[in-house]
Amino acid sequence: MIRYRSALAVACGVALAVPAAAYAQDDVQPSPSPTTTASPKADPYPFLGLSPRQAMAGEDILVSVGCPVGELGEVKSMVFDHIGKFEVTNPDPVIHGAVAQLSDKARPGFYAITATCKTTTMTANLQIVAKPASSNKPPKPTLGPGPAPEKPGPAVKPASGRQVSKIPVGAPQTGGGGTTH
Repeated sequence: MIRYRSALAVACGVALAVPAAAYAQDDVQPSPSPTTTASPKADPYPFLGLSPRQAMAGEDILVSVGCPVGELGEVKSMVFDHIGKFEVTNPDPVIHGAVAQLSDKARPGFYAITATCKTTTMTANLQIVAKPASSNKPPKPTLGPGPAPEKPGPAVKPASGRQVSKIPVGAPQTGGGGTTH
């Protein structure tokens, strides 16, 4: 009986191995080498960038607009005192850049910067931050009447030979603690 089982196991192993060997010997054609096709680039246009995005009134910032040559329209904001001429600062993708001077009178807060590229309008936010207070100047004295200085009241003399003018009467009150009702 053991011989039959061994023979059966060998026969099953051969039955499984033969198709695998036959498959391995099939004439396999080498796969063609992968070709590299350039995938279409994502359109980088349009975009609007500000550097820095936080500034103080009166400072200069760099305004960058990604827009094909000849399609850049108006760039404006109520916080600009003036803006320089846009020049191409990067050829691919085309980026136009100009320096904008912020108004000296701009108050702290957020201001919208808009730029037009052909028919698309883009908006970016610029934050104007408060100028830090100068710490090396002492505060200015105020002129004019201020609060009247307090006049000292009449001095109270303790009774002769005593440390206090009125001697307490009764047991000291030290508080009841947490167990009193």
